[in-house]
Amino acid sequence: MIFVETERLLFRSHEPGDEADFVSMHTDAEVRRYVGGQAWPVDKARSRFREQYLGRPTEIYGLWATVFKEEGKYVGSCGLRAPGSGMGASLGYYLARAYWGRGLATEATRAFIDVAFTRLGLQRVGADVEKGNAASEHILQKFGFKYARREEIAGRGRVIDFYELARPEWQRRRGA
Repeated sequence: MIFVETERLLFRSHEPGDEADFVSMHTDAEVRRYVGGQAWPVDKARSRFREQYLGRPTEIYGLWATVFKEEGKYVGSCGLRAPGSGMGASLGYYLARAYWGRGLATEATRAFIDVAFTRLGLQRVGADVEKGNAASEHILQKFGFKYARREEIAGRGRVIDFYELARPEWQRRRGA
């Protein structure tokens, strides 16, 4: 199922043929550096793909398989996590390292912000970024996300910064 398309990206449910690229991405220490701190073992990546990603998402919320249209290749997963309060959703994305620095995360972010505010009529979109992930912080700031709070994960040495984009700020930036 194709959920949304941009100029260079297609977002659809995960398919069996995505498994090898998914595993490769999540076993790459650099990709996992700011999302838990370490690469997954191959068996964990395979299991996660088969149990939590394959055939999903099927509606709106979840991380959609992200395909670079020019190559017809699975390059990551992007999407919105369901809101807890009905007021907003949380943006998330993973991209394979070979596709970093091409503006794809920016393109995906724009697409899912638009989904949140236009299709879903949400009032805010949140995102969290592990401290030190300057590239993701930059993307969020480009779209007008504002720093909301910081959380330290005890015993893990991780610090997560939370950001939020309110609908009025999004509308102002769009000139709406």
